[in-house]
Amino acid sequence: MSTPTGDLTPTEIADWRAHSQRLWGERLATPLDAFRHLGAVQSQEYHPSKLTPAMRAVPDGDGLAFAGQGAVDALLEQGAVVRTHVLRTTWHTVPVEDLRMMLAATTHRVQQVAGTQYRSLGLDQAELGRGDDLLEAATAGGKHLTREEASEALAAGGVAEPTGQRLIHLLFHAELEGRICSGVPRDGKQTYANFDERIPAGEIDRDAAVLELARRFFTSRGPATVKDFTRWGTLKVADAKAAVDELKTDGTGLKELRVDGRVLYHTGERPEPRDGGPVVDFVQGFDEMLCSYTDTKDWVLHHSVPRSLFPDRPRFNSAILLDGQVIGNWKATPKRDKVVIETWRVRGFTAAEIAALRRGADRLRAWYGKPEMELGLDHA
Repeated sequence: MSTPTGDLTPTEIADWRAHSQRLWGERLATPLDAFRHLGAVQSQEYHPSKLTPAMRAVPDGDGLAFAGQGAVDALLEQGAVVRTHVLRTTWHTVPVEDLRMMLAATTHRVQQVAGTQYRSLGLDQAELGRGDDLLEAATAGGKHLTREEASEALAAGGVAEPTGQRLIHLLFHAELEGRICSGVPRDGKQTYANFDERIPAGEIDRDAAVLELARRFFTSRGPATVKDFTRWGTLKVADAKAAVDELKTDGTGLKELRVDGRVLYHTGERPEPRDGGPVVDFVQGFDEMLCSYTDTKDWVLHHSVPRSLFPDRPRFNSAILLDGQVIGNWKATPKRDKVVIETWRVRGFTAAEIAALRRGADRLRAWYGKPEMELGLDHA
């Protein structure tokens, strides 16, 4: 039965989610623990994406407010995490022990979504299957191929025009089918490795995989709706609902509450009211505080500004959170001795909010490893 909580405000929902995601409150011990807690981190742009696990882990260097960049890079180089296509038609960075589970839960639906694009590129199932086999063979024996080398292997095997978007989608298909995954970066470039050589062995059926994915999602991102979960994981609503129903009785501790006519699911207890002034966080543009809540996006954007005033195309990609909700965007440009941080907000800030903005920017300066920063302030 739903618990009536109609007095829960957008600010309180954002606060709760920030604690669930470990952006606020008790930090996790390492970035790897943060990856394991979140399950998957959206990672179109690799360098900014490192902020997501870093901000949720304890500082590991002098002057840092959270974990440094090197700790995240090391995880990819060591193979503790892989950056690959899973959950949706985009990049995610995932702990190696979770990748088989996530693919089992989502591959079929993601491949269906991608089907139109495959056909528009002239890639039928026979060609895609040939590409899978060639890429698996070319990466066997510990070979980690750059995109260019993968293209050469496909061409040598008779795949027509393995370049541009055709190459991207051949690689994408092979990743989703569990034939290749990311390898050790080489000279700053993504490489592709043999899936079975890099990912721990293990089988899981689809129903069990969806159940585990649901457990991870609502534990690390609640309160959230079933539609938030289905869109995050490219799942059928019926499958997601079945998993939620099972989680209510299997000891996970999944609970539900109702806010403005919407049913939200969560584990754990609502955090205590936060003391102190405003909090500003500089997060990457695809941080899980944004991308996890497609259905409840109206609670992602700051409650103090009408949704219509948020631009369809923000000036910068990365997001500024004020008290856990999006209020603007930022861009950082590292220089030799400083980092230039440009900011744009949908409204002006109070003196206390500007002070919080400067504190957030200074945490970002330290993460970039620069002694100075130049902070630009602009708003609508």
